[in-house]
Amino acid sequence: MGYWISQFVQVLIGYIFLMYLWPSVVFRKKLYGKSLTFRFAFCTTVSILLVNTMVLALGLLHILKAGVVFVIFYGIFAISVLKKKELRTGFLAQIRTFFSGTLGWKTLLLRLIDTVKNIGTVSLKWLNRKTKGKKIEYSVLAVLIIFGVIYFSYGAFQCHSYGWGDMYVHHAWIYGLKEGNIFSEGVYPEAMHCFVYCMNVMFGIPVYSCLLFLGEIHASAFLVAVYCLFREVMKSKYTVYFILAAFLTVDVVCVDEIYGISRLQYTIPQEFGLYTQFLCVMYLIRFMRKKQDSKEKRDDLFLFMMSLAASLAIHFYVTIMAFFLCGSFAVFGITKIFQKKNFGRLLAAVIAGVIISTMPMVLAFVSGTPLQGSLNWGMNIINGTDTKEGRTQVAQSITDESNMEEAAQNLIDNNGETQQNQLQMSSDGDAAGQNGNAVQVQKKVSLQERLKKIIDDVKLVYKYGYAQLYGSSRAVWLLRFTLIALVLGVLNTIVSFIRFRKVPFEMYWGITFASVVFMVLYAAPFLGLPEIIAGARLCLTEQVLLLAMMAIPVDQLLFLLGKTKAGSLAPYVSVLGVAAIYAGTNYFGVFHGYLYYELTRYNSAVELTNSIIDEYPQYMYTIISTTEEMYQAIESGRHEELLDFYYKSKQEQYYIPTEYLFFYVEKEPIYYAQYHFFSGPSWLAQSKYTKYYEYSNAVLSQGDDIKNEKISEKLVGEPLAVIGKASDAYSNIKNRQIIESEINDWCMNFKSCFPNEMKTYYEDENFVCYVIKQNPDRLYDLSN
Repeated sequence: MGYWISQFVQVLIGYIFLMYLWPSVVFRKKLYGKSLTFRFAFCTTVSILLVNTMVLALGLLHILKAGVVFVIFYGIFAISVLKKKELRTGFLAQIRTFFSGTLGWKTLLLRLIDTVKNIGTVSLKWLNRKTKGKKIEYSVLAVLIIFGVIYFSYGAFQCHSYGWGDMYVHHAWIYGLKEGNIFSEGVYPEAMHCFVYCMNVMFGIPVYSCLLFLGEIHASAFLVAVYCLFREVMKSKYTVYFILAAFLTVDVVCVDEIYGISRLQYTIPQEFGLYTQFLCVMYLIRFMRKKQDSKEKRDDLFLFMMSLAASLAIHFYVTIMAFFLCGSFAVFGITKIFQKKNFGRLLAAVIAGVIISTMPMVLAFVSGTPLQGSLNWGMNIINGTDTKEGRTQVAQSITDESNMEEAAQNLIDNNGETQQNQLQMSSDGDAAGQNGNAVQVQKKVSLQERLKKIIDDVKLVYKYGYAQLYGSSRAVWLLRFTLIALVLGVLNTIVSFIRFRKVPFEMYWGITFASVVFMVLYAAPFLGLPEIIAGARLCLTEQVLLLAMMAIPVDQLLFLLGKTKAGSLAPYVSVLGVAAIYAGTNYFGVFHGYLYYELTRYNSAVELTNSIIDEYPQYMYTIISTTEEMYQAIESGRHEELLDFYYKSKQEQYYIPTEYLFFYVEKEPIYYAQYHFFSGPSWLAQSKYTKYYEYSNAVLSQGDDIKNEKISEKLVGEPLAVIGKASDAYSNIKNRQIIESEINDWCMNFKSCFPNEMKTYYEDENFVCYVIKQNPDRLYDLSN
């Protein structure tokens, strides 16, 4: 555990430096006198864009080397630090004294440490000034962020392998950057990959450790961005603590919601960029609210542009979500959008943001690099041909069944109506009069049909949105809170109009409408609309919006409290409210549950690989195992796919040209990519989410109970049930049993022939590793 804690700390330090400290120092003149909110938004967007642009530009120029990146980033940082006269003078004086021989290196080091301490002291004093009068607020926020990071990072300390299959793909793309090859699998937003690459280059942190821990640490940016938005749009600045506390403690009751929250544990592009959508809408609102042109309004427009650009550079889905989120708020201030002084500048900011983020991708595409396949997958989501996450085909099948029933009923109704019309026309005899009546009836029916269609769509959104995600009982409460929020929005609009004689830019409307829009997006395929974003990918943002909407009555009460003499008690009310939410969710049984990883190997295999990396010379060994070890050891060792070894060992000759060969054999083959839920202390979460997967085809496990089978001599020689790529072969448990049994049998046969050459390197009840030391000049023939 100590190793993983040290890796977590290293990733945390690297993240803080690259995301916050580096831009804070380099752009300190720009940030001078700015609020903490401005600094957060600036650092988290500008640093991402700079890293992305610099790395991809070097790649386009074919000079992307670790040394070049190292010199650029540390060089710019050092120059920025030494721009301050006092630091530059003191540093140069120390260096001159050192090289003159009158100062030893130990004394120099101590003086440099003292300088760093002084800088730290000054920084703490500055932070104290910035938080003056707000200590309680920021303390509550800090507690919530720390709790969130612990919750989301807990899984990485329980299972030391990647928790989601996509992470292996992204690791491969980052390794492509290490080889100087940008867009190694085609043009795709690579801001996250560039960020991890720079952490690896600048701090020497293994890519594996970066991907294992960075997502959970970066969840803090998501929480702070939510904090910034709702502190801006709510009438009371204390309501946001209730929203964050509820998000971090209240449980969910649908697999899509569990999936959406679990994704915050993984270092994958969409979740890495989710924070930008909240910054986009926040700075759009700030820009629209300000009447007169000012430096602050220009800053708001700049940060809106940077947030939009960062979202595009990280993941296109985030930009799409940001569009709908911004639109949900902006529609209630549409006149402000189309004001002459605003529209042109907003349009220019959007165009500039798109150019900044996409220029490297466009240049790479123009130079001949094809688009990455995932972009085609995104289009498949929209047209309904995706089978992994998209739900359009399911919705279509349900719609077809409903249409068949409706057509049958319409046929019966139409026959009856035709008979009635014939009787009426024969009795009346006036064709012209009947045609006039028919037009009026048709208009009336058309209006009724439209109204019926709207009502039917509302019912579908309720059924396939609210009820599916939250169950019938919670869905009813959500609708009640939606109505309450709408009523409060109307009341606030009326009061503001009476007081100020104008229609206000009412945020309650925006929050409520945004929650409905995202629910419609989730239920889109069941409404006959294109599924622009896979439904499960929307759940995280939708949950935040629903909680914000439910907090509107609380916000109104806190706002009214602030208008009284008791307003000074609001900070303490927020503390008590957060504590009450935590205690209440525990007491009423709605406290959140532990999340899951897609488990693909035992922890002992991960620990063993780390041990081999530390103890053996670089690239002097080969690990023969399933795919996962390749990503962990790729920077220091070689890897042979277990499936490849299975086939190649049956050839006439087969050699692996390294001195050491490590054979990983699962004595109890694991069910590949099983949904493994964690267990742990009850103060952090509860073990409760597996029950929602009982009717799925997924293999489930929790805590120490990992689902597996056993190898057997009887399986040796049996044909594989599934052939093709390795992941498909390993996913079939019978296949995995056969492969592991075959490799174990091969090791036993080799050991019987060369008892002194093959040794058991590690063994436990689930897993065993054998090692062969061979002469590189006289390699063993590994064929049977």
